[in-house]
Parts: sequence; structure tokens; C-alpha cells
Amino acid sequence: MKKFGIILLLAAAVLPAHAQDKVRQNEAFGFLRYEQNPARAGLAGAGAASAVGGGAFAAFGNPASAVLAPSKFEAVASYARRSPNVSANTDLSAGISAHAGKGLAITAAFSRISMEKLDLGGISYSPSQMVAGAGLAIALGGSLALGADVNYAKEQLLEDYSLSSVAADVTLQYSKGGLGLAGGVRSLGGKINSESGIASSLPTSAMLAASYNVAAGPVGLTLCADADYYLSGNWSAAAGLEASIAGTVLLRAGYRASSELAVTPSHLALGAGLSLGFATIDIAWLTASETIGNSLVAGAKVNF
Repeated sequence: MKKFGIILLLAAAVLPAHAQDKVRQNEAFGFLRYEQNPARAGLAGAGAASAVGGGAFAAFGNPASAVLAPSKFEAVASYARRSPNVSANTDLSAGISAHAGKGLAITAAFSRISMEKLDLGGISYSPSQMVAGAGLAIALGGSLALGADVNYAKEQLLEDYSLSSVAADVTLQYSKGGLGLAGGVRSLGGKINSESGIASSLPTSAMLAASYNVAAGPVGLTLCADADYYLSGNWSAAAGLEASIAGTVLLRAGYRASSELAVTPSHLALGAGLSLGFATIDIAWLTASETIGNSLVAGAKVNF
């Protein structure tokens, strides 16, 4: 009984306020929706249907985008410092995507989230979360693609106590000219059962996304809009704009509006990037949120 009490105290201490609300709603593993892609983070998470959302992190949300990505191979690594105003988490993530033949692409990604060491009830431990996933995308013609991925998620609350689950994403994407459209189901899976007998659901949602790209001389503009409606009844929508100057300097801004208990809270995002052709460096800063304000996401990718 004491162990269960410690686990509840630990969960309350390590989860940001918005995640705690989700647990009270019997929905868990909100970290499945953390944005590991610094380019999309700079758009407040929008961009699933754009070139920004494809590539190496396709296994974390929109697997169909992998086969429509312009690069034959892409590898990325990112670092994030989340929720420093509440309970600072440090994320280290990496992903790859590769075209594996005509009309076929594979993608894989891994993320580990480390939390500050806590001392509760005489027990000292550093909780952690991890997600590892792989996906496959198939082209259904020159402009349409279907993708699916499977992610294994684990939350280690104590050395001898953890929760785990398997979640799947299935998406369809259309891309032609400057228009991109995507839709599907995210974080689809079964119940998560704790030792205390409490059953929680994954943050399953229906996702729709759109993007449009237009060029005006040396400046390219990409407008993105994404929306998720969760089975829990919550919703979240984001809009973002990326400006590319001479294909080298990238400037981004986005805003996300969410229902009060959504996994990802409302926030403003600002981002920037530097593209050297075969390599790109990106950074994003999240603000205007009590829970995830001052979060930082940065990363680098190589592609050819």
C-alpha cells in the first residue's frame, strides 16, 4: 500500500500540470505527443502535411510522409528541455528515414526523456520515459501515400515499477505542387493497466493537416494547419508559417489552441533554422504557457 502511495506522489511530482489533468481523465502517456522535431516545434506542432513534417521523425506521427520526402535518406538528432517552469525534463531523440525501393520508405525513431532526481517517502529515483518506433510508407501513385508505424512506449516511475504500451499511427497523405493534405489516426492502442488496477487510455486522436507552399523570388512561404480530436473529447489545433530566405535562412512562428485538458496545452512557438543543403540546424522556443513555457527544442539533420 505504501508503494502505491509513493507512486501516486511520484507521478504528481514528475508530470507537468497538463499531463496530470489527463491522468485524472483516465488518459495516460501524453509524452507520446511531445514534438521531437525542432522544425515542427517552431510551428507549434503544425506541419504534418508539409516537407517540414516528413523525413526522419515520420515514425512519430505521420509515417506516410516518409515516402513523399524529397530526400532519399535523412538522419536527425534533437535535444529538448521541456517545462522548466514546472518540472524540467530533458529529451534526447534520434530518427532516420530511407527510401527502400520504388514507392517504398522505412523510418525509425527513438526518444528518451529524463527527469530530475526526486526524493519521496525515503525513495530517491530519477523517473524516465522512452518511445521507440518504426514505420513503413507506400506510394499509391505519384502524389498519394499510405503509412503505418508502431511505437513502444515505457514510463519508469520507480526502479521496480514501470508502465508500458504499444501505440500505432496510420496516416494517408497527398502532396502535389505546393499543396499537402494528411489525415489519419494517432496513438491507437489498448488500455494501460497499473498494479493498483487503474486502467488508462492512450491519447488516441483523429488527425487532419494541410499545408501550402508558395515562392516569391528568393522567399518561400509555407503555411501549415493541423488539428486533432481526441477520443477523450479534447481537441487541439495549430497553425504555423515558415519563411525560407534564399533556401538558407528559415524563420518560423506558430500558435496552438487546445481545450483545457488536452495533452498539449495552448502555446506560442518561435523558431529558426539554417540550411546548408545537405545539413540543417533548427531551434524552437515555446512560450505563452504556464506548463510548457520556456521549453527549448534544438536539433540537426543531414540528408541526401
